[in-house]
Amino acid sequence: MKLSYIVPVYNVEKYIKKCVDSILTQTFDDYEIILVDDESPDGCPEICDDYAARYPDVIKVIHQKNKGLAGARNSGLKQACGEYVYFFDSDDFFAADGIAEIYQRAAELDADIMHSSFITLNESDGSESVIRPVFDIGKVYSHAEMQKKVCVSTTERSTIFVWRNIYKRKFLQENDIWFDENLRMIEDSPFDTLAFLKAGRFAAIDKPIYTYRVRNDSLQRKKYIKDYDRIMEYQWKLRRRYFKENSDNDSLFYKDFAEFILKTNLMILLSNIYRGETDDKYALLKRLGNSEMIRTSFADYDINRFKSRSLDWWATLFIKKKLYLLAHILCKRVLFKQN
Repeated sequence: MKLSYIVPVYNVEKYIKKCVDSILTQTFDDYEIILVDDESPDGCPEICDDYAARYPDVIKVIHQKNKGLAGARNSGLKQACGEYVYFFDSDDFFAADGIAEIYQRAAELDADIMHSSFITLNESDGSESVIRPVFDIGKVYSHAEMQKKVCVSTTERSTIFVWRNIYKRKFLQENDIWFDENLRMIEDSPFDTLAFLKAGRFAAIDKPIYTYRVRNDSLQRKKYIKDYDRIMEYQWKLRRRYFKENSDNDSLFYKDFAEFILKTNLMILLSNIYRGETDDKYALLKRLGNSEMIRTSFADYDINRFKSRSLDWWATLFIKKKLYLLAHILCKRVLFKQN
């Protein structure tokens, strides 16, 4: 079998049929779909079983106790038979035919990982945009070249989403690459960091058929996620560990990672605190500011390199200087506008 789609399923009754149907209507015909029902509380288990009954030679269903997205993907990977695997999110879909071309190119190049363009669909207003690879199209990157590429992969956002790649299953197995089940979210980026570091042959194709649905009710867009800072810090530690164990101690990786943490993730974490329905916002701000992730990022990246002196930058500066009261006032009264 050429390709295994691994589709974790949890609370996506509204989206799952479009997801599966978009795979079934591809002209590519040598594949399996593994639907991993992660103890979904809605009608998804029955929908999955119905698909398996209608397409018994193509679709298999795994019903399991809830493990989270990482655990569901691991369960699917253990059952997969395809030469390549595709980690497909159950609220996303193919917008056009084309997976045959992506697979064929990967097979021709003997790529451990084939990276692709994708489409973002904003559910709130229906707007779409195409995100293209930062890699040279058609070039086969060697292991040594990928080691260097990973150094700037975070700010380029190339290692964030697993569903923009197909992976050679043998490559994942031989290198013991799995999702860390301690992460209930943000599990993609550590997986991809390790996979990109270990890849012997890597290539990219500009074929935007996968549509990533930006949902208003997705986990990352909820008003408050408890211990989000600790979840983020765990995946930060995991990615740094993977890099330390599998590459030279190149300071460019740590600088790039720190830039992303301070420019992007810090504001996301502050928004989680100040737009969330939670008490002790000041205490949570101090906990974040004193975390190993934030203090190390300040050591690895000079925030004076920011192009502007926006209010975000001033909040970042106050946190760096441990002027938490000023940061608290700025976040609560101005940046996130709470009375």
